[in-house]
Amino acid sequence: MKPVKNIKKWPAFALGLLLLAACSEDPIGQYPVDKIPPQPIHDPRVLNFAGGSTITYQLPDETDLLYVRTRFTLPNGQKQDIKTSVFSNVLTVKGFARSQEYTLELIAVDQSQNESVPVEVKIHPEDAVIFDVIRSMNYEAARGGFKIAWENTIKEDITVTFLKKNSNGQYELIDAIYTSEQNARRAIRGQKAEPTTFAVFAKDTYNNFTDTMEFQVTPLFEMQIDNKNFVAMPKLPAFILHSWSSSNLGVIWDDVLVAGAVSGQVYYIQASDINAYFTLDLGMKVKLSRFRMWGRSDYYFRLHNPYDFYLMGSNDLSVAQNAASADDQWIHLIDCISYRPSGLGSDEPATADDYAYATAGEEFEFSEDVPPVRYIRFRVRKTWGGSNGLHVAELRFWGEPVE
Repeated sequence: MKPVKNIKKWPAFALGLLLLAACSEDPIGQYPVDKIPPQPIHDPRVLNFAGGSTITYQLPDETDLLYVRTRFTLPNGQKQDIKTSVFSNVLTVKGFARSQEYTLELIAVDQSQNESVPVEVKIHPEDAVIFDVIRSMNYEAARGGFKIAWENTIKEDITVTFLKKNSNGQYELIDAIYTSEQNARRAIRGQKAEPTTFAVFAKDTYNNFTDTMEFQVTPLFEMQIDNKNFVAMPKLPAFILHSWSSSNLGVIWDDVLVAGAVSGQVYYIQASDINAYFTLDLGMKVKLSRFRMWGRSDYYFRLHNPYDFYLMGSNDLSVAQNAASADDQWIHLIDCISYRPSGLGSDEPATADDYAYATAGEEFEFSEDVPPVRYIRFRVRKTWGGSNGLHVAELRFWGEPVE
């Protein structure tokens, strides 16, 4: 993959206005009983990190001390009011973009809302993680677009936005990904097979933006295979349709992508002593490039959703029509392992990152040397829950039709 480095950049603020967030203050503690200010904190020490700093200090010996506070304005204009109770001697400030020195004032406040003399503390946060994200990016051409990967070492919540330069020389939005994934890899699809200038920038939750980086890619040709031509092939009698399932395999190409606890929107079969599989006719011979799979949405990465599975292909109608045809009568096309961004086990509900990844459709790419095929058999080795059942909500295929 090629690094997104040493290329044209321009300020991200040209893409839109930054939103400023103001903090309101509610009274804390009892009504004032005296006007004697507390002593200030002392012996402050600073530990800097990406986008912020942690300050430790010694509290004054005050019986009515309530909290320690600092107020400051981030370089992007956001006002911050950070408070730490008397039960702690640590105060953390975040939201800084570029690494430079800042001066903060720490103030001790007592239960009568009297404030101590401010104590100046100099901090020097490291660059926010969004800049490391951009520096780490690598890209490569892919079918229908490009692939791009990056590292988010501290798993900060960020938004990565992708743009494309149109025929008028203007940039238009093509995708935006919100994630805290540590080692992210995404594919941007739906692009024409022609030299194209793309761009990318990252934003954090404090409205800090990186510069916008341009790069040139020529996507490889592919097209989505028209599911109107798909035909369900016979299934084994051993595979029992769950009463909650659709009675027709065609539910997996009904264009209902996010399907959960609604009867008839998910293909749901069960068997007692054999792992489930099904067969479909693409309606034409295709040199396949990739496919996307959507599982049952209220059980993403759990229960009968596929975990370890493989696809086989054939151009022999008699093999496809025989639900009991052996694997050695088929052409092995691809082995697939379902990926869970959070890394959690199958007994845990989907996180925000998991859900975003799964609802976009989990994508798998065929190698360039797979032959064109018309019939597909989808076989499960293991589901996320270790069952003999199978949930599939939707399948979509891309490639190049072959005469």
